Amino acid sequence: KHKIPLNAVIVKEDIGDAVSPMRKEIADSVDKVIERVKNVILERTKEGEKIIIVGVGNTIGVGQ
Repeated sequence: KHKIPLNAVIVKEDIGDAVSPMRKEIADSVDKVIERVKNVILERTKEGEKIIIVGVGNTIGVGQ
């Protein structure tokens, strides 16, 4: 309706990861994910534009 662009960067987990403490492999991906988010912002926005960054999901592990 408003033609607002939407981009996503996903760190995929299986159902076991979603209900247990975060695995080392997922935690170790943080730097790579941050760089990817920065690149998306730089490539797809212009200076002065407003952006919203939303983190959705289980970020610490329900099992903790």
